[in-house]
This record gives sequence, structure tokens and C-alpha cells, in this order.
Amino acid sequence: MILMSRPPLPAIKRHRLFDQVAEHLAQMIYSGELKVGDALPSERELMEHFQVGRPAVREALLWLNKKGLISVSGGERARVTEPDPRDILDQLSGSARFLLSRPQGVQLFQQTRLLVEVALAREAARMATAEQVAELEELLADNLAGYDLEEFAQTDDAFHFAIARMTSNPVIIALYEGVLDLLQDQRHTSLKNPRALADARDCHSRIFQAIAAHDADGAEAAMRRHLHDVETYYWAVRSQKP
Repeated sequence: MILMSRPPLPAIKRHRLFDQVAEHLAQMIYSGELKVGDALPSERELMEHFQVGRPAVREALLWLNKKGLISVSGGERARVTEPDPRDILDQLSGSARFLLSRPQGVQLFQQTRLLVEVALAREAARMATAEQVAELEELLADNLAGYDLEEFAQTDDAFHFAIARMTSNPVIIALYEGVLDLLQDQRHTSLKNPRALADARDCHSRIFQAIAAHDADGAEAAMRRHLHDVETYYWAVRSQKP
């Protein structure tokens, strides 16, 4: 027979009990049957309902907690929690850091940051309120005033995060925060170039001016130039390492 000539396929594994319990509870949360703040049934009630042992129930609750769907506190019933977009990125952080250990991985994240932050600058110029512009101006002043590289890095983060917050979109903010956190080494490396600090401050000023003027094209161009400089200086410094 033809089937007999093929290499044997791996055995099909049965779903573990806790997987089935976790999936059922997750579907109840997704459907709205269990809402944010609702307490889940007790472990004993879940055991009786699903006809499983305590280990399967506890494994299911741990899985749901890890996925950010419920919170588990000692001595209290688990409760459905408000979704946090940062949980998604936390689950990817291990793979992302492995990817960043290779030059091509760094390039991919640099491209991701460019696409995200250029769009953020454009939206900020379109949406910024007078209060947000005033806050950004104060953060720019802090950024221009410091001469210590560590202080610059902190004020740089604050300046860029303020732009991201102007979208009021928690998913975009979490994505940006995650990407920027993963690229911290890029900033510290690029700043070793003697021109990097002055160019960064100049670009920050241009970005602010465009956002304050609600010039979306100008904000996009200034941010693109800024991130292009950061990438250029980063790879230039990397190429000089023994």
C-alpha cells in the first residue's frame, strides 16, 4: 500500500484536560458571558462542572492568568481582568530578544520602529491639543538642557512617549513602548557617534515645531530623518567594533 511506504507520522496527542477547561473558560470571557470584574466559580465548583481533578483546574487558571484574562490572588476567587495590550508584547519578548541577537533582526525592528513612529508623528501633528503641545514643549526643553548621555536618554524617552500618547490608542502605545524598549541598545550605541547627540536634539526641535504647527507632512519628514540618523550612527559604530 502507498501509505505503508511513507515514514510513520507522529502520534496524535490527546488534548490535556486543563487545555479543555482553559479553552472553555476563555470562550466564556470572549463571548461576554463572564465580564471584567466577574469572579469565576470556585475550584471545587469548576472540578464538579468539568468532572476533572484539582490539578487540571489549577493549571487552567494559571494558563488564563498568564494570558492576562484573569487575576489570581491567594485565598480569593479568580476574577476576569481588563485586557492590557502590553501582555501581548510580554509574551513575545523572549522571541524578540533572540531575534535582536542577530543583525538582520535588529534591522527588522528598526524598520518596525520607523513605520510605527513616523505614523505616530503624523497623527500627533493632526490630533495634538494645545495642552499636549505645551507638555511636549516642556519635555523638549528638558531634552535640550541636559548634557549627560543618561539624562538625554531619559528625556528622549519622555519626548517620544508623549508623541505616542497623543493617539490615545493603548494598543499602538503598547506596541511602540515594546519596540522602543527592545531597541534601547540602539540608542546607547548610536550616541557613541560624536554627531549623534546634536543631530538628535535638532531633529527633536523640528519634530516639535511641525507638531505644534499641525504640519503632518513636516512631522513625518522630521521623524523619518531622525530615525534614519539613529540607524546610520548605530551601524557606523557597530562597524568600528573589533
